[in-house]
Amino acid sequence: MKFDSNSAWLDAMAAVKANRQVLLPVAGVFFLLPTLLSTVFLTDVQTQMLEAVGNPEAVERIFTENMGLFLGFGIGGTLVQGVGYLTVMALLSDRGRPTVGEAILVALRALPTLIGAGLLTILGLFMASSVLGLVAGGLIGLVAGTGVASLIIALAVMAFATYLSVKLSLVVPVVINEALVSPVAALMRSWRLTRNNSLRLFGFFVLLMIGYLAVAFMATIALVGPMALIFGEGDALTFFTGVVSGVIGAVASVILTAVLAYTHRQLAGPAPETISQTFE
Repeated sequence: MKFDSNSAWLDAMAAVKANRQVLLPVAGVFFLLPTLLSTVFLTDVQTQMLEAVGNPEAVERIFTENMGLFLGFGIGGTLVQGVGYLTVMALLSDRGRPTVGEAILVALRALPTLIGAGLLTILGLFMASSVLGLVAGGLIGLVAGTGVASLIIALAVMAFATYLSVKLSLVVPVVINEALVSPVAALMRSWRLTRNNSLRLFGFFVLLMIGYLAVAFMATIALVGPMALIFGEGDALTFFTGVVSGVIGAVASVILTAVLAYTHRQLAGPAPETISQTFE
C-alpha cells in the first residue's frame, strides 16, 4: 500500500483535537513533568560541566560525583516517557476506547516489549557498525587514508541508523494495536509494514522534524527572549525556559504518537475488532 502522508497528518490532528481532554493531562505527567524535574535538578550540574570544558579531569570528576542524578534522570526519564508514548498510543488505539487508567495499565504491560525491542535495536546497530567499520575501514583506509575512511564510515553508520529508525518507527503502534508481546515479532512486523514506503516515511518524518524545530525556535524567540530581557539570567529564566521547552516537547510527543498511530492504521488496515463492529 502506498503511504499517504497528508491523510496520516490530517487524521492524527483530528484525533488529537477530539481527544485533547485526556491527552493533555497524560502529556503533562509523562512528558512535561520529567523535563521540568530535569531542569530543576540537572541545570546546575550541566552548567558546571560546560564551564569545565577544556579540563577533562574536572568534567570527569563532576560527572562521577553526580552519576546517580544522571542515571536516575536518564533511565527513569526514558522509562516514564516510554510509558507515556504507550499510554497515548493506547488512548488513540482502534481497539476500543479505554479510560486513562486502563491505557496506563496497557502501557505498563507493553513496556517490557518496548524495552526489549529498543535493546535489540541498539545491539543490532552496534554489531552492524562494528562489521561496517572493520570491512569498510580496511578497504577505504588502503586507498584514501585513515582520516577519510573514518569520515566515510561515520556517514555510513549515520545513514544506516536513519534507515533503521524509519524501518522500526512503527514498533510502538504495533505493540499496542496488534498486542504483540515478542520484541522480535514487533520489530519484524514494523519492518514489513514499512516495506516499499521507507523513502516516503523518511521524507514525512523530516518535514515533521523541520516543523518542530521551526516552532521551537519561534517560541524561544517570542517567549524566552522577552523574559531574558526583563529578568536577566538566573533560576527564574532557567525554569521558564524549561517550561517552554517542556510544553513544546510534550505537545510534539503527543502529535508524533498520533501520527505514528494513524500511519500504522493506514499501512496495516483497521484492527479486526473494528471490522467486526462495522458489521454488527
